[in-house]
Amino acid sequence: MPTLHYLSLIFIWPIYLLQAIWVKKTTLKLPEPKGLREGIVRLNHADDSPLSIDTEVVSSSDFNTLSILVIGDSAAAGVGVETQQQALTGQTVQSLTALMDQQATITSQKATIESQNESPTAQARYHKLKWRLIAKSGYSTQNCLNKLNHILSQAHQISADTVIISLGVNDVLSPISAKTWISQQQQLCELLYTSLGCSQIIITSVPPMSAFPALPQPFRWFLGSRANEFNHALTHWISNSSLPCEQLDMRESLSNATMAEDGFHPSTEIYQHWGQMAARLIQLNTDTDTDAKTKANHTPANTVQK
Repeated sequence: MPTLHYLSLIFIWPIYLLQAIWVKKTTLKLPEPKGLREGIVRLNHADDSPLSIDTEVVSSSDFNTLSILVIGDSAAAGVGVETQQQALTGQTVQSLTALMDQQATITSQKATIESQNESPTAQARYHKLKWRLIAKSGYSTQNCLNKLNHILSQAHQISADTVIISLGVNDVLSPISAKTWISQQQQLCELLYTSLGCSQIIITSVPPMSAFPALPQPFRWFLGSRANEFNHALTHWISNSSLPCEQLDMRESLSNATMAEDGFHPSTEIYQHWGQMAARLIQLNTDTDTDAKTKANHTPANTVQK
C-alpha cells in the first residue's frame, strides 16, 4: 500500500518538480575539501600529523596495520569543510588514533602490573593505521559500485579491514525505490567483503533530509519521508544479512547541529561527531578481534577446537 508521501505525488507533483529545480539552481555549490586522500599514521607517535603519509611502504596484508576505507558521496568526500582533516576521514583517523593510543597505554600498564601472572594480557595488535578515501560529489550507490568495480578491474592493490559507507542522499533524490537501493547496497557490500576482505562494514544512515535548511516545504517533507523509508529498509536488511555490516545512525544523537553554509552538507561539528562514532565502532571491532586472537594463541595444546 502506498505511503502518504507517495500519495501526495498525485496531487502536488508539479510543486515538488518546481521546488526541485529551484533548489538545484539556487543552492550554494561547495567544493570538495583539499587534503590527502590516503596515508599511513603510526600509532603511539604523538608527533605524527593526523593525516600524514608515512614514507615506509606497508603491505596491505601487514598483520600489524589496520586498514580503513571510506567510500561514498559528497559527505564522504567532506563537502562542507575546508580540509580533509576536518572531514569524515580526518575526524575518524584522529579519533581512532587517540582511542587506540589510549588503549595501548592501558594495556601496557596492565602488562606491567600482571607481569608475574600466568594469565595472558592482550597486546596492542596494531602499530599503524592505513586509510584511503574514495568518494565524489553526486555519487549514488550505483555510481560507487561502478567506481569500485573499475578500480578492481585495473588490478590496483586495494584492501580494507573496515569500510565506512556514506551513501543514500543522491539515491533518495533519484526515482529509484528503497527496494532497488537495498539491492545495490547488498551488491556493494558483497563486493567489499569478497574482493577487499573487510571484516567490518559501517553503513551510515541516510541523514534526516526533513531537517535540511536548503530544502523548501513541502519538498523537504517528501524527501525526509523518503529518507526514513530508505533507513527502515536498511535496518531491516542489515538485521537479516550474514555480511559483517552495521548501521551508524546519528539522527538522534546530533539532531540540533548546525549544517554547512549551503544548508545541505555536514558542518565541522557534524563531521567531528560522525568520525567519533565511527572510531568507537572500529575500536570495538578491533578489541573483539584482538581478544579472540589472544585467547586462540593461548589455547592449551590438548584442547579440541570445535
